[in-house]
Amino acid sequence: MDKWDDLKFVLAVAKAGNLSAAARKLGVNHSTVSRRLSALEAGMGARLFDRLPDGLVPTDAGREAVDTAKRVEAEVLSLDTRITARDGELEGPLRITAAQLIFQAGLSDIMARFAEAHPKIELSMLASNEVLSLTRREADVAVRVTDRPDEGLFGRLATGQRRGFYASRSFVNTHGEALAGSEDDAALAYVAFKWWGESPPKEIRSRFPNAVTSVVCDDMIALHSAVRAGMGIGRMPCFLGDTDPQLVRVPGFELVRYFDIWVLTHPELKNVERIRRFMRFAAEEFRQHSQLFMGEGQ
Repeated sequence: MDKWDDLKFVLAVAKAGNLSAAARKLGVNHSTVSRRLSALEAGMGARLFDRLPDGLVPTDAGREAVDTAKRVEAEVLSLDTRITARDGELEGPLRITAAQLIFQAGLSDIMARFAEAHPKIELSMLASNEVLSLTRREADVAVRVTDRPDEGLFGRLATGQRRGFYASRSFVNTHGEALAGSEDDAALAYVAFKWWGESPPKEIRSRFPNAVTSVVCDDMIALHSAVRAGMGIGRMPCFLGDTDPQLVRVPGFELVRYFDIWVLTHPELKNVERIRRFMRFAAEEFRQHSQLFMGEGQ
């Protein structure tokens, strides 16, 4: 093996189980992964993966290469973290990861104000609903919506949240009598969020026994759009429902607690000045606007 870099391809293929998924993870095309893997096997004189109908499975030699790749990766990540931890300057790269919705909910504005105050810090926004790993240095700071932040991370609680039931103004106008309880048999439409259940929740069923699910969404931005389009009642965080002039809270429902927002980093990076400064700045900014997230702005 001439290049340590080849081990990245071995590890990516082993984790993904196929060339296409490994290529997406590495940010290259399918043919590059195939070519690098074939060249590596030819150079080593050993087959590292069996090509089976349902994917690539490591051979005995492949498992040995994968174990070595994992050890090398761990050492490289550890070295990167230790070196970064010595950096006390207010300049250099700073990668922030969060779900798209959190960037829309104010994180983008927070980053803009931070960038204005610290122009030498090179900010990156990694908007993804997938949880990027801080341990693997895929990001420096994560803003996450959770009640159970990873115990292996260091963080600050930014703000609590509440959620409620919302509908479009046109939906409320059309179904006003049913929402007021004047129609006992009303089959009101409900917009479901896949991860909370695809049927109307008990709060809806207790008031509207004949409620039906009109559409199931696997993303909160999609749910918000469906509710705005008048497809039914939807449950969403207050910061999303209260700030949309086309939506109103459905009468008769109390707000309930939702997941907190945390600002997190790797423990070894908590004293890196640009990371420490951003975490404190972001947490304070969220805290100053906590009424928006708690539904107390109305």
